Amino acid sequence: MDNLSYKEIWLKKIFLPYVQNRTLSTIFRPDRRLFSEKHPKAFIENEIIQVRIIEKSGAQWAGVDCIFMPETNFRAVITGVTTKRIKELEPSDFIGSSPCTQNIKALKYQICYIYDKSMDEVGHDFWITRTTFQYLD
Repeated sequence: MDNLSYKEIWLKKIFLPYVQNRTLSTIFRPDRRLFSEKHPKAFIENEIIQVRIIEKSGAQWAGVDCIFMPETNFRAVITGVTTKRIKELEPSDFIGSSPCTQNIKALKYQICYIYDKSMDEVGHDFWITRTTFQYLD
């Protein structure tokens, strides 16, 4: 595999119960994160990855790394990577996503909150990457 592939999904600890019971299997990220477009944070279908739980958030802009919860690495395989404009998302796209991203309005709020964007930046034409995965253990 090319070294551009992204090998981990990082989730906040609030999502640990959903990972433990294997109900969280869909994530959304901003932009078009496609391997074919050489995005540095792209996943590849059928790639084996780790799902890791963040104990304490870092600040990439300040060079501060995240601290991960010990013994919370879960192996998974990427089952799908698709990109859509937010306005193109269907109710079925939210199956397996976290409780706080079950519809377009909630997803837009989360993208703004997590990635420090304004609601104006995350309009109807904003690109989203939807990644699905299946747990292996």
